[in-house]
Amino acid sequence: SKALGTGFRKGVFFSDLGVVNMPGGQPTLVMTGGADRRLRAITPPGMMAQVALTMTDEYPYAYAQVIISAVPAAV
Repeated sequence: SKALGTGFRKGVFFSDLGVVNMPGGQPTLVMTGGADRRLRAITPPGMMAQVALTMTDEYPYAYAQVIISAVPAAV
């Protein structure tokens, strides 16, 4: 939610964000509802949002970092 620039407000809720692992185990971030709408709103015309997610944990700590980049849309 912080990478979207809103935190959990302006229609972005915790339930709008989900982590899904790709077949190789790489985590990906799935955005629905208000998070998806916000992502589309901040993506410049002619660009595509690219979301990078990294996660790590070592009890009792956990850390995740999200970087959203705009890359040229495929023609």
